[in-house]
Amino acid sequence: MVVPMMSGLAAMAARRLHDPCAFCRHSAPPELVAFARLAYRWCSMSKRVAIGLCLLGASGCTAVPLEVVDAGSMSLVVDVATDRDPARDVAAPRDAGAPIDVPSPIDVPSPIDLPVARDVPAAPVDGGCLPEPVYPDRMGEPRNAAGQIRYCWPGEALCFCDRDNDCYAQAGYVSRCPSTPTDAGSRPDVPSTDTGPISSGDPVVYSGTFPSGAGRRTVTLQVNGNPRQVVLYVPSSPAPSPALMLLFHGTNGAGDDLLDETDAQAVANANGAILAAPFSRHRSTGDWDHRTEDTYWETWPNVDATANEDLLLTRAIIVEARRVYGVDAGRVYALGHSNGAFFAATVASVLADRIAAFASSSGGLNRCANTWSCSFMGSGSTCAALRGRPGWCSCSGPEKPVGIRTDGRMPPGYLTHGTGDDTVTVQYTCELEARMQAVGAMTQTVLRDGDGHDMPRSFVSSAWRFLSTFRR
Repeated sequence: MVVPMMSGLAAMAARRLHDPCAFCRHSAPPELVAFARLAYRWCSMSKRVAIGLCLLGASGCTAVPLEVVDAGSMSLVVDVATDRDPARDVAAPRDAGAPIDVPSPIDVPSPIDLPVARDVPAAPVDGGCLPEPVYPDRMGEPRNAAGQIRYCWPGEALCFCDRDNDCYAQAGYVSRCPSTPTDAGSRPDVPSTDTGPISSGDPVVYSGTFPSGAGRRTVTLQVNGNPRQVVLYVPSSPAPSPALMLLFHGTNGAGDDLLDETDAQAVANANGAILAAPFSRHRSTGDWDHRTEDTYWETWPNVDATANEDLLLTRAIIVEARRVYGVDAGRVYALGHSNGAFFAATVASVLADRIAAFASSSGGLNRCANTWSCSFMGSGSTCAALRGRPGWCSCSGPEKPVGIRTDGRMPPGYLTHGTGDDTVTVQYTCELEARMQAVGAMTQTVLRDGDGHDMPRSFVSSAWRFLSTFRR
């Protein structure tokens, strides 16, 4: 049966040539592949149903030829045979040029996870040039299967990731002859299994990998020789280049805390964002924020990004999330509560070149000897209303958890605190607000009159409204 189909170029561009059969290049018969692609692109067939059609056969998969008839229409001719006669395969195009159809990349999440031969190139076309599947490597650079960087040229190669996080060139991209590889010794498509230490443009070294696909799970990365657990949440429909929210729990907490006790997952679902909530370490001694041994994040005085174990972990998470999920490097946010709030501010200041903005719940900036040196509580909705009231502390020591940047690169901060907090005084949040404003950094402060050392259920959604307006 021959199925002709006419469609405007605008309609084709709108559907962006999603390819539900790219993964089965070596497993499905061409007639089924052609029909599945046709149905998916022009008939709004479910991607899962189209993939199911691809799975029905067992022979090679070929591209569907598309030919431009005029400036406003497309002609697709598909020969859907009832037998396996090779002569009845997809009809040849009128123009023998490169097919516009581009296969999706290797090692990206899809509804069905099937193995793909890594080193089998697509059939050469146009005298030896290859169609160009473009997808982000671990640093977010768009590369083809040979490892060559392929930047997106308007009107030609528009790199795009669909709702299933399948990344390939948008409609209008044509095949190109390979140029000199930027890295001839490595492939950007990293296997899903652990292959040992990983390094990137960020020199942090780690091993382990984040899983592809949607859902919530706990994974382990080896960072600086230490196993570190991270709770991940990937929504069912991540954004094409999703934001990353780093969630840091409080003292003696767990990575799950901010996912279970706030609306973080709802925010991720609504905005297609990725959540990464690591576990801190048990430390045998106290610090300025802890009287004795506890499980907590390391901050002042060791805020060296190359020596602080928790900052090394944070760097590894960012690199791995960019590699696996295509995270937008300009939209990485740090959020935390209590000791996690102190650490979120530390991450924002020390890794200001990687953090767009941060959110602090019951944290702040302390210049006293330790957290419990000041126990100010009051009633009011602004720091101006609280400042100078009886019990307001006067401290002049070093800034903790970290010195606030004075070079104009301090990321904006969303700051919230209960004025009745008897664990971490609200004064510390007011001090952080004042210090950031003094160096020209943007803040939004929300004081909750009478609240204690609580993390509001709406903490993440309230913070997101502020954070999401900023890019690094």
